[in-house]
Amino acid sequence: MQKPPSLRNNNGSLQVRVRIDGKDAFINRLGRWDDPVAVAKAQAISAQIWSDYQQGVFDRSLMAYQPLINGKEVGLLEALRVRAETKRQAAAIHAYRVMQRYGKPIRTRSDAEAFLAWLRAEGLSDCTIAGLMTHYRQCSGGNRHLFSHKLKWQRRSVQSDVLSVEEIQAVLADLETNERWYHPLFLLWLSTGLRNAEIRGLTWDCIRWEEGEVLVCKSLRRDGYCSGHHSWAPTKTGRERVVPLTLQVLETMKKHQQQMEQLGVYEPYGLVFVAHSSHTNVYDHLLGRVWRRSLQRCGLKPRRLYAQRHSFLSHALAIGNSPADLAAAAGHSTKMLLDTYAKPTGRLKMPSWQTA
Repeated sequence: MQKPPSLRNNNGSLQVRVRIDGKDAFINRLGRWDDPVAVAKAQAISAQIWSDYQQGVFDRSLMAYQPLINGKEVGLLEALRVRAETKRQAAAIHAYRVMQRYGKPIRTRSDAEAFLAWLRAEGLSDCTIAGLMTHYRQCSGGNRHLFSHKLKWQRRSVQSDVLSVEEIQAVLADLETNERWYHPLFLLWLSTGLRNAEIRGLTWDCIRWEEGEVLVCKSLRRDGYCSGHHSWAPTKTGRERVVPLTLQVLETMKKHQQQMEQLGVYEPYGLVFVAHSSHTNVYDHLLGRVWRRSLQRCGLKPRRLYAQRHSFLSHALAIGNSPADLAAAAGHSTKMLLDTYAKPTGRLKMPSWQTA
């Protein structure tokens, strides 16, 4: 910054113009150019910027100098609102509503520490707070450093989600006996490791019978603002991928198709899996009930629905599949696959030094 900030008239609206690294940056929402009070406030902001610059504490993001609207930090709240409404995911919506409820500006490190203390006083765990901070960093631009905190919490071990071969066989046998309508769904899930939304959104035209594979090209995502609503979306990475199917899965899916035809609910481009009673799309709460009932009948400890994906990928790695090939089928990078899904399965193969 070579010289102090200047005031600018933008079609009657008052702005403060700051020259940073040869580029103009502006502070808006200051009022009208013909309002003496607004001009005085703008001059005070300009003086504060120049003073901070001289003292070496200048906030290059300019967020510390943005005016408050009704005592609130409008910029961050607006960014969070847009993120929540765009993603429509529960975590993004929760982050927006928490910040909205807090209702105070966060411009300095002390402000951020006070916000962190408030989150803990609200009873939120450090694990939940860390998730919130991710959203706040991504929406705060140059002020993202305010939401960087070293929080200590017990990370959840995803190893507990991996079922052994014997446990998978027991659960599938139980489902085939007691939950016949949903048995094909869980067999496909445990045999492909698809994501929850991809299973929900799978349509019959994506099953390639002759090639023995399934095309994963879309998902049916839950609306965070209304959990009963779902909307079509691309895959998480935005890319299509192909996952091979075993002969067992293909035969089971063919029988499931025939059963749907008998009930009059089969459509060539319709959903593969629908609810047993309503014949509408399946959802996590419904599938979770089926999954928990089966685990309980088998005498197994409770596990998340995501155990399907963890179990498939961990076992597929354990039997010697190429991490690169498996990552492509899973819709992950190889590094993410190894960091997240390379979990013990009880299939360790020990080298033998015995000569023939």
